[in-house]
Amino acid sequence: MIKNFIVTIVIASYFFAYTVNNLNLTYDRYSPQFLYLSIINIISIGFILRKYSAKKFLNLFVKSNPILLYTAFIITSGVSIIVAENQIESIIVFSQYLTFFFTLLVVYVLSKELTTDFVKLLFSFCVISLVLESSYILSILFEKLYINGEEFTRSNDYRGFTANINITAFSLVIKSPVLLFFIFKSNKLLNKFLLLFLLTAVTSCLFILLSRASFIAFAFTLFLICLYAIINNMDKRLLKTSMIVFAILISYSFMNYALNTKDSSIISDRISSIQVDTEDQSINERLRFYKAALYSISKHPILGIGIGNWKIESIKYDSKYMGGYRIPFHAHNDFLQITAESGIISLLFFLSFLFYPFFNFIKKKIYKQNNFYYFTLLIMIVTYIIDSLLNFPISRPISHVFLIFIMVAFIGLFNNNERENI
Repeated sequence: MIKNFIVTIVIASYFFAYTVNNLNLTYDRYSPQFLYLSIINIISIGFILRKYSAKKFLNLFVKSNPILLYTAFIITSGVSIIVAENQIESIIVFSQYLTFFFTLLVVYVLSKELTTDFVKLLFSFCVISLVLESSYILSILFEKLYINGEEFTRSNDYRGFTANINITAFSLVIKSPVLLFFIFKSNKLLNKFLLLFLLTAVTSCLFILLSRASFIAFAFTLFLICLYAIINNMDKRLLKTSMIVFAILISYSFMNYALNTKDSSIISDRISSIQVDTEDQSINERLRFYKAALYSISKHPILGIGIGNWKIESIKYDSKYMGGYRIPFHAHNDFLQITAESGIISLLFFLSFLFYPFFNFIKKKIYKQNNFYYFTLLIMIVTYIIDSLLNFPISRPISHVFLIFIMVAFIGLFNNNERENI
């Protein structure tokens, strides 16, 4: 009992690493979080090696295909350092990748030490996280609008625990499938009420953050989860779907009324602007970054330009659009940036790691088992993929550590499925 409690606390310390505050000591919020993850990795590995020999420790991972694929991705990323123009920068970014790698290993080992179900623990963490993040954002809104009397504008002030509002929006969206899962699974009236109230709070935060990409991801998530529930004849599925839609409409109406702004249609205008429009500065900028990344890939397809060196290479392509000291650190598409920095082989390993659960879902015919846990986790990965296509979640501890938790949960489900089929 005590051992399980301690393991749970350590796992929680990884999951909630994004709440580590930088205390205004660093410009980049990621740095304290990477330092924190490195420290708990060292402590955790030290304790793990007291129980496992180095050989036994390594044997745990040899049998796991997702971990082997991620290992190959890390190795190929490291190899690209030899061609980097700025090898110091490569080493810095590679050290961050290694931090993620050891986080994956530690969380995987700790998940095997749990006497409780890791997937259920992850889902509980997601609900707690949604409460923390949405409460924080709403408290900021209340302070700015109703205590300070300020007018609402889309601002980075509402970023919460993260570096910017787009990251915060995707952090809420990627965990929202768990909330929908519990709403469909719950039969107690009080639980349903609390979950729907939390859903209202989360969607209200999305209307505050006004991230167009997150609106797309959330709508897609909502559609797939509700469709799954209806197809699989879940109890009171139509009623619960209606309740979910009603909760979202309530939050939309409430935020339109609550936001103190001259533009009364700010939310609807932001939603209606979701389209491929090259006149839109944000979209035009991303398209420019993608074109530059593709050109760089065509010149260096095998080893790339060196991990972490896109921020240097991008200046060559975007210098005439730059102002002041602002440079494009990221290509705003992780798949293109991984390929540009580390080469096509590295991308293939990362894609194999990312899509392995989908491959397993089809190969093992898990789709016939009506496994709502598995499907919910798949939807989370879909959200991560959407984020990767438009942003750079591999550079953010809050996003990539969450992906690691999802993959560890999948590995546990893989293993359980194999044992049941023996």
